[in-house]
Amino acid sequence: MTPRAVLIVGGSMAGLQAALDLADSGLGVYLVERSPFLGDGAGTSQQLMTSKFLEAMKHPNIQFLTQAEVTPHLFSPPTLGGMKGGQGDFQVEVQQHPRYVDLARCTACGECVPVCPVTVQPDAGTAIYKPDNAAPSIFTIEKRGPAPCKAACPAGIHVQGYVALIAQGKFAEALALIREAIPFPSVCGRVCNHPCETACRRTEHDQPIAIQHLKRFVADWE
Repeated sequence: MTPRAVLIVGGSMAGLQAALDLADSGLGVYLVERSPFLGDGAGTSQQLMTSKFLEAMKHPNIQFLTQAEVTPHLFSPPTLGGMKGGQGDFQVEVQQHPRYVDLARCTACGECVPVCPVTVQPDAGTAIYKPDNAAPSIFTIEKRGPAPCKAACPAGIHVQGYVALIAQGKFAEALALIREAIPFPSVCGRVCNHPCETACRRTEHDQPIAIQHLKRFVADWE
């Protein structure tokens, strides 16, 4: 961090106001928020939150780090709050998680939502989302790590992605997604020993998705 910089943890209305007050006094401010979006969930008007966020975004002394958190386990020995140092000279390490959306290109138009093939839970919306009047007004993708089927695939194929596309009748798109990892889906749809099906979480309910046969089907469709 730059000299005479301040770290604020939490992007609530109080955090935003504190960032503005400190920045106006000439201090550099880093505002760290664990969520992809700012807000305290305490009944604050979202319009007011957005207005404050836009005001803070224009301030040259404020830098936002959303989807980020202080990582105390990186220090040895661990110290309170992940800080080390003395009064007026603290050092803090912050880990920022990926948003999986290009911040420079997202215009918050929402066209990505109806074409997203992955649903998080039944009736819970798609993996890409943005609350109404969210600050910042940029979409994010909820991604908790690779799906077990993809992790088990020797070729690293985006299994859950092409299965979801096939389910929607988007066969050409599914085939294009498979070909990002392998050149001959028809062959793999016949000779692969499909470890992805062994790892398929559908077995927790009944039986695994017929992933290999779906790959063969979409290749034969072409």
